Amino acid sequence: MTPSANLLIASDHAGLPLKEALRKRAPELGITFTDLGPASLASVDYPDYANLLCEKLIASKPGPTTLGILICGSGIGVSIAANRHPEIRAVLAESEEVAKLGREHNHANVLCLGARIVNEELALKIVKSFLAARPDPDQRHLRRIEKLSHRK
Repeated sequence: MTPSANLLIASDHAGLPLKEALRKRAPELGITFTDLGPASLASVDYPDYANLLCEKLIASKPGPTTLGILICGSGIGVSIAANRHPEIRAVLAESEEVAKLGREHNHANVLCLGARIVNEELALKIVKSFLAARPDPDQRHLRRIEKLSHRK
């Protein structure tokens, strides 16, 4: 990701504290976030925010916003919701290596985090790894990604 890149970010109520922590540390990452909510700890449904982020990400291509971050309690719910969109490849990462491989091998464009699973410091490392990785253009990856885009 280039310095001062803009990413979309959203969460549910359980992910809000981690989302806010990442937003505050965005300068360390050389990025800015477009925050899609929520703004309070009131209970919300994670599919609503995951779908909003995915729809905006899809609509922005090609454009300045090409990646997103979704956060819920476990990361599982937002990952499932995001991956229902054929244009989205969301990776649920609990380590730097998974985030890196998700970008390189699967050309992931959304990073999902579990706020109850990873702490702020690990989340920051995971985000850095995700942003530093580049999609690998090897034909074996491209062939597999193409298969992910087709529904049966």
